[in-house]
Formats: sequence, structure tokens, C-alpha cells
Amino acid sequence: MLAGLALLGACGAPAAAQNARGGGKSPNVPNVKIAGQATAVEGDLVMVDGKTVRLMGIDAPDPGQRCKNKYGSAYDCFAIATAVLRNLVENADVECVVADRDRNGMNQGECKVRGVDLGAAMVARGWAFSYRSLTPAYASAEAYAQTNRFGMWAGKVEKPWAWRSRQLREQAK
Repeated sequence: MLAGLALLGACGAPAAAQNARGGGKSPNVPNVKIAGQATAVEGDLVMVDGKTVRLMGIDAPDPGQRCKNKYGSAYDCFAIATAVLRNLVENADVECVVADRDRNGMNQGECKVRGVDLGAAMVARGWAFSYRSLTPAYASAEAYAQTNRFGMWAGKVEKPWAWRSRQLREQAK
């Protein structure tokens, strides 16, 4: 695992001081540092020292979202993405810098384990997507996962934001 984490360090991650909306510090959050043992809540959400932090610049599958493997069989990609993040943070100190809050007031920031950005690690493994409309920081990590058919890229997957939109449209019918 350490070799994999070292490889991902080269994928290029954003500095937490630059928020996803274009570079400056958020007036609502003074780049608060949070550190300690972490728990993966979702594939892009951790709880560190009792505080939740959404990994900025990525989007992982949502609860209920299903993907298809290379044989066309459906699987719970939310559960797997969450398990992958759980394995990355398990028994390790996690350091987060909260750089922003989303529209719901949730902390967003960059979190690292042993100096490796968790967002980059999740995207490079193919269990989260680069949220390019917010930041291009993880585009190369996503290209790496897609080229090598890692994680969800091995089969068929709908990007989480498209899946959420489709769910809303179907519920509105």
C-alpha cells in the first residue's frame, strides 16, 4: 500500500489554501486544520476528530448508485468506494485543511495520509471522479485511472452528478 501511496503523490493535488472556486481563501473558513484518526463516511467524505470533511475537487458514487463491471453485472459502487477510502485512512493519522464550505455548510478541504492527498488517491484508483467544474487538479489522476481501467473504469459507470440529476428527474415524474 505504501508504494501505491507514493506513486499517487506524483499525481498533482491542489493546495488546500486554494479553494475550488478559483484560488483564494474562503471568507467563511480560515483554512482550519483538523488532524487525527479518521473514519470514511462515503467515498469522498471523512470524519476526522468528530468533524466531517468532504474531499474537495472529487465526487464519489452516492448511496444507492450501482455500476456495472466489465461483464455487465451490477455492483454497489458506493459501498466499494467507501471501503477503499476506509482502507486508506485505517490506522493512520489524517490531516485535513478545511478551505471552504459547500452550500449546505459542510466542510470541504484537502486531507492527507502520510503526505498523500486522499482525493488524488481515490481518483487515481478509479473510485472517485475529478470534479472538473470545480477544479482541474485531479484531471491527470482521472486520466491515469481511466487509461488503466482501474476501479469503476473497468466497466460502466455514470458520473455521480449525472446519476443525481437523473434520480431527481425520475422522482419528479
